Amino acid sequence: MKFKIFFCASALFLIFNAFTFESLDNSEIEPTTLIIVRHAEKNNETDTTTLTPQGYQRADRLAQWLKNVDLAAIYTTPYVRMKLTATPTSMQKNLPLQEYAPKEMGEIARIISTNAGKNVLVVGHGNFIHEIVNHYCGSALKQLEGYNDIFVLKILDPQKNTNQCFRFYY
Repeated sequence: MKFKIFFCASALFLIFNAFTFESLDNSEIEPTTLIIVRHAEKNNETDTTTLTPQGYQRADRLAQWLKNVDLAAIYTTPYVRMKLTATPTSMQKNLPLQEYAPKEMGEIARIISTNAGKNVLVVGHGNFIHEIVNHYCGSALKQLEGYNDIFVLKILDPQKNTNQCFRFYY
């Protein structure tokens, strides 16, 4: 599956506010939307590292990107850099950070089922995000190298890999 790639924040709002699904009618459940980002730039490779100055700026940009998006929950792995990436959005939305186990596809399935029909932010690791996207969208994305990707996954059916995926850069 090819990604639809967008470079501006205004396109993100179109996805959330105006996107329609021909395959859904009013009697069906709304899709769950996963907004998946990699943690922002980190100082080093330790589990307890904080963000670089650029990383803190990126975390603030993420909150700005999502300021008009109605989020139901924010999930991070237990690492400091994940929580620091999500904190500006958490504070803006007045939502607590919830933890999920890293590199566990079952955890992503739990997040989807717990938040059915809602928009959820998931902050993850560069060596696992591509697996989530590939699993749910049938793509062949490689491990992430940079920090500027935002993936928006519209999960129409968690049991299939034909869901809708969009890739943004921030």
